[in-house]
Amino acid sequence: MNILTRAWSCLCVTMLLAAPSTVAQAADPPPTNLLAADMDTGFDSGTSSLTQSNPASGGTQQIVSVGGDNALELRDASQGTNLSSYFYQRWSAGALKDRINAVYRQPVGSPAQQFSLRYDLKRSAVGDKPVAKDIYAQLQFGNFDNNLVPRFPVPAVSITTASAYTDSSGGLTRVDDTDLPPYRFMIVPNGGQRLISTVELGFSVRADTGSTDEAITVDNIGIYEVGDPITDTEPPTAPTSLTRTAASAGSVSLGWTASTDNVGVTGYDVFRDGYRFASVTGTATSAVVGGLMPDTKYTFTVRARDASGNVSASSTPLNTSTGPYVPESPAQYPGTQKTRAQWLWDKTKAMKEESGALNVAQYTAQLADGDNVATNLAKLDTLFQSYDYEQYKTMAKMYSYLMVGEKFDADMLAHVRGYFGSYAYQKLAQTENLRMSNYATGYLVGQYFPDLADLNGNSGAELKAANKANILEMVEAGVRRGWAEYQSPEYTIMTYFCLNSLYQWADDAQLRSQVKMAMDVMWFEWANDWIDGYMISSESRAKGDVASVNDPTWRPADHSTLAWTYFGAHRAQQGVGESDNPASAAYRPYLEYAGLAAWRGTRYAPPELAVKIGRKTDKSYSSRKANLQNSSGRAMDIYRTTYVRPTWGLGTEVQYRRVDNWIEDLPVVLRWRSDAANPLFRLSVDQGNASIGAYNQPANHRVMQNGPTAVGVYKSSGDQTSNYINALFPTNGSIRERRDVDGWTIANTGSMYFAYKLAKPATWYHQTPNDPANKVKTTTQNHPTASLSYSYDILRSQADTNGWVLESADASAYADFDAFVKAVTGTTRVDVSHLEDTNPRLVYHSLSGDDLDITFDPASQAPAATHLVNGTPVDYGSYKLFDTPWLQQDKLGSRFEASIDGESVVYDFDRWTVTTSDDKPRAAHRPDHREDHRSVRRGQ
Repeated sequence: MNILTRAWSCLCVTMLLAAPSTVAQAADPPPTNLLAADMDTGFDSGTSSLTQSNPASGGTQQIVSVGGDNALELRDASQGTNLSSYFYQRWSAGALKDRINAVYRQPVGSPAQQFSLRYDLKRSAVGDKPVAKDIYAQLQFGNFDNNLVPRFPVPAVSITTASAYTDSSGGLTRVDDTDLPPYRFMIVPNGGQRLISTVELGFSVRADTGSTDEAITVDNIGIYEVGDPITDTEPPTAPTSLTRTAASAGSVSLGWTASTDNVGVTGYDVFRDGYRFASVTGTATSAVVGGLMPDTKYTFTVRARDASGNVSASSTPLNTSTGPYVPESPAQYPGTQKTRAQWLWDKTKAMKEESGALNVAQYTAQLADGDNVATNLAKLDTLFQSYDYEQYKTMAKMYSYLMVGEKFDADMLAHVRGYFGSYAYQKLAQTENLRMSNYATGYLVGQYFPDLADLNGNSGAELKAANKANILEMVEAGVRRGWAEYQSPEYTIMTYFCLNSLYQWADDAQLRSQVKMAMDVMWFEWANDWIDGYMISSESRAKGDVASVNDPTWRPADHSTLAWTYFGAHRAQQGVGESDNPASAAYRPYLEYAGLAAWRGTRYAPPELAVKIGRKTDKSYSSRKANLQNSSGRAMDIYRTTYVRPTWGLGTEVQYRRVDNWIEDLPVVLRWRSDAANPLFRLSVDQGNASIGAYNQPANHRVMQNGPTAVGVYKSSGDQTSNYINALFPTNGSIRERRDVDGWTIANTGSMYFAYKLAKPATWYHQTPNDPANKVKTTTQNHPTASLSYSYDILRSQADTNGWVLESADASAYADFDAFVKAVTGTTRVDVSHLEDTNPRLVYHSLSGDDLDITFDPASQAPAATHLVNGTPVDYGSYKLFDTPWLQQDKLGSRFEASIDGESVVYDFDRWTVTTSDDKPRAAHRPDHREDHRSVRRGQ
């Protein structure tokens, strides 16, 4: 007999005994459990009807006996992916759904009905590191709109504060809205305008990494109607005196004066920038709004509600900001290459398992240092038993095996073999990083597992030979045409990672020599574009806001992080990788492999001359570079122009002979040195359901640069949902002042000024990482990884033809910001009279006195006389692969030269030799202590 039934039986007996014998008194019937007809609420059948959401989470469920009564234990172990273990049952038909919809169908204004979730609970396994926020029960409705129908009538409020959870008596104790007020919820009639399609009841339990098991046991689950229907149409008064009482980097504490109501206020909803972000119940007149971004402005309002669902008007808005970013463990400053690499290694070992399975990096790094050996082997073993659809993850697992595989036992090695035997290591029609990942992994499979056949039946020497040829073909293209995915945080690092693995472990001297030379040139280009903590360049295949972030406050675990370990920056690196990402909604830990390159067993080190160029802090130059292939490896021309001063730089690109190219580029990138986060201004054009500022369409957006000035024209393909130009101005403090004057938006960053002007009308919007990804660009796929990483004011213009102008200048060139504003508004001229032509044209007389004349031209064709400076066409054909103060190489050339301060080095890609200014030609690879770090495994 369950607790509720026993309680009602006792009550009935008591009432009968107390009643006069001459009068028969009828007891009230017990309340109806609306779940009883839909599930076995007491688990009397000895089975559970709940489904585990992710079997790999480390969770289990089992029927247990508590005091002779069946109950259900839900358990989570830190083994597994370290997700919460979530168990649920979902109904598309049943008594509860029918009753909820019956209330919704009643006419608008009809009495609201209250319901309550109840169940019996005990904490049956006490983990030493429980994750409180992920131990909860919740009720979820399908077909919600969060207006007429809420998504979560019972939200995921932690049960760890309930007396039943903290009780140590060992018995089951009731949990209801007395302990957790959100367990009482109200259904407000809407005249049938919206009905629910499904009901889901779920329980979550979670133990953190390295924790002992955490478990809860539940029984007698019920949902009951409570109280009489409530008829009340009068809303509460609006809350007043909304103030900020405290602020941290990620939260704001608010307080307000209570509302009044004819019946009684039952709670308050707190809105952040128009979105309900927090709720409090009862008479509480304060709230802490968490999960916010550091150094970010927000607008808050509060609305009161009563038991009938009536809602007050909003309070007067409060505009306020969060506190500054506080890094958990910033890098030592200024530090050395050794201390910076150690910091990156330690960060890799300390990656947080926040919302899903990590990649292999953390587990491998800890194993390499002998930490948590059994746990990490078990986690790696689990990962080797799962198939990966992206080839770069296959390479990461190969890297892991070669680093720490000597610790694997026979069973785990069998899983490793099974994993690598489940792929076909053949030539792919794929992106650059995926092709190189497949070929490099295939070569190493052939070397270390010579008897293991791939899905094509190839193995050993045959597998090595085929993949060596594919690798060297890509290397040849990379060193003569440029790497197609240059500066992409997600993809450049993966191609580099593959080359590094081959130099580290391949048994072919020629292969090692050529991949080393390719890596050297990569480092020279990174060094050229590095100015004291920032990469100044346009970017190819850079998608999402996180792809554009690149500064000492936070940067992804990518090639810029590796560059920082050698080159340093003007201030301490505060955070790196997704574990430190203040915008946690975009958490993507499976892309973080850069830290493995900081392993002390890594053989490769960048050329000393590249390090010298990268550490140069007084760079002041203009440069031109070209790239001659797209991500698929097909011929295409990309022309990059860069203007750099010691504390800032502007980079742009334009594409020609374009074929099947990806649209994930940043064609205009302006960065400056700042002590604040995200010192970056950029432009983009909408694309499909991609997030705002993430993609661009080079075929519709044509760009030209002359020194510190850039101009662009746009012509729509006809899609009226994508004909927008976006200018993203960061609002995290890196812009000190911004003015709108005569159609210009003019910004003061401290070290430099810039001004931007659109040809067509535009509207200002504001979006933060806390907003839905589709707040401004409504066609965006509303997915966490599509969210912004920082907050922006976004100037957005919609037109089928458009144009823009961007001026930049060193602050030292003007007496003050006012003088720059006066110069921009008084001496420049923009002619847009031909913007409606078949091929839109814009002419601009710049601050420097030059006339920039750009006409829209086809990206699929060769350059023509459509981009002019002072009447002379820009000679894109004269652009070299490298033409900078330190790097020189002709397009398709076999000779690459790097030089600084009288020192030089020449790479010959015909003979595959390297010659320094005081040296004779030599092969790039020389015998050294590589055997100290070579794996002892031979095809286990």
